[in-house]
Amino acid sequence: MGKFKKLGIILTATAFSVGVLAPISQASANVKEPSERIEIQLAASETNVTKSMLIKKLRTLFPNEFSFVTDNDFNSGGGHFFRDDTTVRYNLDFHKTVNGKDVSGSFTFKGEELELEHFYYQPANITEAMYPAKYSENEARKIAEDFLKKFANTENYKLRDDGLNYINMGFNRPLSQPITYSFSYSPTYNGVLIGDQSITIDVLANGEITGMYRNTQSINKASFDNVSEKKNEEEMVSQVRNNLAVDLRYYVDYSNPRNVKLVYMPATGFNGVHAITGQWQTTNGFSAQVPKTKSAEKVSSQQLPPRKSGMTVEEAEAFAKTFLKVDEDKAKLNIEMVDERENDNGETIYSINYMYTYNNGGSGTSLDINKATGDIVQYHDLKRDFVNSDKTNAISKDAALAKAIEYLKQWSPSYLHEYSMPLDEPTFDEYNKNYYFSFPRIVNGIAVVGDEISVGIDSDGALLSLYVNKQKINNWPSISQAIPNEEAKEAYSKALTLQLQYVKQNTEGKQHYDLVYAPSFNGSVMNQIDAITGEWLYQVDGSKEKPTISHPTAANELNYLLNQNVLEVKDLANFNADAAITKGEALKILLKSLTFGYYDGGDGEKQSFNNIDKNHLLYGTVEKAVRMGILQPANQFAFDETLTRQELAVWSVQILQLENVAKLKEIYKLNFADAASIDPAYAGHIAIANGMGLIDSQQNNFNATKSVSYADLAVSTVRLAKAIQENTSDRNFYY
Repeated sequence: MGKFKKLGIILTATAFSVGVLAPISQASANVKEPSERIEIQLAASETNVTKSMLIKKLRTLFPNEFSFVTDNDFNSGGGHFFRDDTTVRYNLDFHKTVNGKDVSGSFTFKGEELELEHFYYQPANITEAMYPAKYSENEARKIAEDFLKKFANTENYKLRDDGLNYINMGFNRPLSQPITYSFSYSPTYNGVLIGDQSITIDVLANGEITGMYRNTQSINKASFDNVSEKKNEEEMVSQVRNNLAVDLRYYVDYSNPRNVKLVYMPATGFNGVHAITGQWQTTNGFSAQVPKTKSAEKVSSQQLPPRKSGMTVEEAEAFAKTFLKVDEDKAKLNIEMVDERENDNGETIYSINYMYTYNNGGSGTSLDINKATGDIVQYHDLKRDFVNSDKTNAISKDAALAKAIEYLKQWSPSYLHEYSMPLDEPTFDEYNKNYYFSFPRIVNGIAVVGDEISVGIDSDGALLSLYVNKQKINNWPSISQAIPNEEAKEAYSKALTLQLQYVKQNTEGKQHYDLVYAPSFNGSVMNQIDAITGEWLYQVDGSKEKPTISHPTAANELNYLLNQNVLEVKDLANFNADAAITKGEALKILLKSLTFGYYDGGDGEKQSFNNIDKNHLLYGTVEKAVRMGILQPANQFAFDETLTRQELAVWSVQILQLENVAKLKEIYKLNFADAASIDPAYAGHIAIANGMGLIDSQQNNFNATKSVSYADLAVSTVRLAKAIQENTSDRNFYY
């Protein structure tokens, strides 16, 4: 293929194949794909594909969408491929400013036919994609289906109905972001879905297509199991049901940082059942025996001494030079910078940025070390870029696990008393002969999904990667509050259905698709039961009528906040939207509307109000509000007092970062009938909030000291989110 240079690392994740490729005991929205793909850059002389050819292909697919982008606005890179996929890819992108807004697009084409594999587009005007949406989900689906027809050989594609289109329903999205609908389509063969292939299309609520990812491959040379030979579905359901077991797990919800749920999950380590043989599908093949997960066993029964207490910057750099050293005839190591930063847990981390340079290129990344302990918290071996390991006598699984434990005790000992030996089978990279192990954290005797130490072992036993994903969580739900195991098992049993899918064997050089019955629970391959409430985390069935809030003027806004998981209502039948809302509850709603979720207040040492300590339910919310400038530290925060209209005006102006403008109160003239009763200190805030339409007057009165109701806040919150999007140059204004 000629000369090439290798550049960096691309971390990839195929979110839409999780339900088929990962054990159902670990199926969650937080599952991470462990493999790293090395991008190999072609020399310019090794390709005949030009920028103009890519632009022509783009204009054919999008004849009208990018007419405002000239050919000179586009940039293109050379071709590249991956070790495990030699199909050449080509990138094309643009970035410009339109009406004061950043507009950008990136596109990846692959193969001789320059098939569009991926694109992302950020348009300038997204007003109509904000609430209220111009297009409904059903209308957006029609747009996605029309776009799908642009691609060859997609006649047999179908919209996935296994819950993967709905898996983000519980995620908190800042309302200042546009409403986006995502649809995933998979190909079929003999009418059966090919589960590990998909085309995902994102449609804004204004009708614009802003993203597409294609995870497909040719099946022309593949063989498929005969559908006529499949076993009866009812027989297979009984087989799965008879071997079903559930376990308690803690589940870190990354949509709401630091938020953890107590859930019941399947305790069996299988993904499905072979529809013909009845064998169990595991992460690494089929088994005649039911693969059971193991009991938690900590890597170390007691806390081990830190690797190096109180490491200095100089010591970190010296360690990196030794740890990352390579033979000088292979490459030259350059330590570019040692960055001292604080992570989300409030820990000080040394991030050591380094690069290897060699004859035909270079690659770089960072090594992260905990300052307090000297433990490695993030490492990826880049030496694979220029040193080939011997794969003829690849390491065994057991030997690889022993090596992983050895490396953990050597490089990250301080954490091991909190983490268990792997409970599930490792992921094996057939192409590179590598193993990836996950060591889950153990809290109150049960495993934590989404908090683990990940270790990659190369075919020769070398350390490929190490990542400590420890989360600082103050409030762990009590196990004593969980519903009985048998009750959860019965719920899983009743909700169980099987979906027939074709699954490709993970074997190098072999293209055969096995017919598999994949388990689904309550309509989703990734479902879990909230162990406290007994309810399913994902409610996929959209045919059921959802309960709604009735209100004469704010029903739409209230239900929008309810469906976006911003407004929490335990008893809809008795909910009074006209009731006055407290400052504490109002603050929660505002922050959930404009941020990505809950916050724990950093390291828990800061306390801005004497009556809100780290054990208070509002601690994280209050401290985040302080950091955002909504609240100012004081002796007390009257969280149980009702919020007034003038206080909401102040909060709104501070969120919009217009406080300095509001302070120029002498320039504002209030035309309300009750203007004389308004405190001059709030005149600017009220003028701005009313002038921007965030808070309406009431019969020509502002009623500054009147309490704000849930309905009032819902209307103002939706308007505030839209104002943020329309009136700020920063497209990522949310906190």
